Amino acid sequence: MEALGIYLGLFGVLFVLGIPIVLALALAAVLMLLMNDVSLIVFAQKFIVSLDNYSLTAMLFFILAGEVMNGGGMTRRIVGAVSKVVRNIPGGLAIVAVVSCGLFAAINGSAIATAVAIGAILYPAMVKQGYPPAFAAAVIAAGGVVGPIIPPSIPMIVYGSTTGDSIAALFAGGMLLGVLIVAGEIIAVYLISKRRGYGREVALELGSNKGIVWALAFPALIFGVIVGGIMTATEASALAVAYAWFVGTFIYREFKFREFPGMMLRAMKSSGTIMAIVGAATAVAWVLTYERVPQTVTETMVSHLSSPMAFMAVTFGLLFFVGMIMDLTPAILILTPIFIEPVRTFGVDPIYFGVFFCSVLTAGLITPPVGTLIYLGCSTSGKTFAELVRELLPFVLAIYAAIFLVVFFPDIVTWIPHVLLKLY
Repeated sequence: MEALGIYLGLFGVLFVLGIPIVLALALAAVLMLLMNDVSLIVFAQKFIVSLDNYSLTAMLFFILAGEVMNGGGMTRRIVGAVSKVVRNIPGGLAIVAVVSCGLFAAINGSAIATAVAIGAILYPAMVKQGYPPAFAAAVIAAGGVVGPIIPPSIPMIVYGSTTGDSIAALFAGGMLLGVLIVAGEIIAVYLISKRRGYGREVALELGSNKGIVWALAFPALIFGVIVGGIMTATEASALAVAYAWFVGTFIYREFKFREFPGMMLRAMKSSGTIMAIVGAATAVAWVLTYERVPQTVTETMVSHLSSPMAFMAVTFGLLFFVGMIMDLTPAILILTPIFIEPVRTFGVDPIYFGVFFCSVLTAGLITPPVGTLIYLGCSTSGKTFAELVRELLPFVLAIYAAIFLVVFFPDIVTWIPHVLLKLY
């Protein structure tokens, strides 16, 4: 455990100094290698080999699909369709935001991209309709959390590529949990809006909804080809880009090819950042494994915990704490190798654990003090960190309550993989 303490100390100091995550991970790994008198060639080798992974290509294409959806008018139509269903109830427009985030998440897989895309349309609309800016930003931030939980999910791609678990099974396992979180957020919006008297009218001027069936069929198509075994997650991600482009160009006639280079550049920057973190974190994971940290953690847990449920409850607390202070992708990559052995020892289903693991860390995106989506909301609304956190608290409770249910009812995660993929 000494090696783990040294690493966390090194990483913590670098993080506090404001060094970018990828450099903090890389420097910590290099220092650990030097302390153990291991050649630095190991760092370069682990970094490069970790990126030579076919599954990681899916990140680029799913992010690009989201960009093409925005440019081709598909995102706007999804929001417009949802707005017609939710009328004359308290918080109607905020509920539109939550449901739209869930639908967008079913195509994109990124929390930040989901919050940005839906927020660009619905945050101004909510403020115009009389919702307080801090509340409107909190709704968008909370909605963004479902981005990496409802399939496809970029964090689950990263997790599955690290552990070797089926990415299709992880996607399927996240479906019901994602829906449960969306339902919890809708209830929170309704209760808050009813108590505060927020608007019932859903007045959005989004233009024509012609051809909406193409947009609503998109999530079902991507999910179906993955869990049906027709395509891998990577192949489906390329299909997502092609589908979004085809619909935006020939059905909606809103896609402008001159904007495509900019979309591609943004997608490459986003996925490139994640892949750099993957490379550095893989080197860190090797050092921790070299120091037998996973085995030590396993021995400690086995000697103090008596059942798989106790292991999951303790893991929930640990991941909750880590999610508060560390960004999503590095947290997944650093902790995954540590938990692989305890999961096997306690006989916990690896797909169940993977979905639970990614979901708790994803919820950290709206948990202070480091939650990325909180800062995004502050930037959007111009409100202080404290003001946004105050509005987020009911959503944080709803999200963690939904995730904690998984500890006691694993079928929330395992049922769909069992029915569709025949894994059990």
